[in-house]
Amino acid sequence: MAETNETPAPTEVPAGGKPPQEQPRAEEREATDQPESSKDARNMAMLCHLLGAVGFFGPLVIWLNEKDKHRFVDEHGRAAMDYQVSILIYYVVSWLLCFVVVGVFLLLGLTLLHIIFVIIAALRASRGRTWRYPIAIPFLK
Repeated sequence: MAETNETPAPTEVPAGGKPPQEQPRAEEREATDQPESSKDARNMAMLCHLLGAVGFFGPLVIWLNEKDKHRFVDEHGRAAMDYQVSILIYYVVSWLLCFVVVGVFLLLGLTLLHIIFVIIAALRASRGRTWRYPIAIPFLK
């Protein structure tokens, strides 16, 4: 029996000196929280959150129009819509509690949290990161 001295063929190294790396699957990218690369997707996701500061229909329109084009926008649109429905419920309950005076304080606190959460979500989306609103009820799957 003859032994063969076969050595594996060296992998080609690009000019930068680093070997090529495989692109992570979507599940891996989500787990490592790597940024979304598409500038358009980041802008649409950010706009989804920012328009949520002034109403319900802005995020809904963007999400419905862009969800099939970018998975990133779909994720952020779902999060924004869950939050919009949740915040609407919280505002209605707070408004009803205004008759017992505690609702006034709840409305003020809720408004402050709403502004802060929308800003955080927009910044995370602009950086290509995922964001889940802490007080959102997950309606959409």
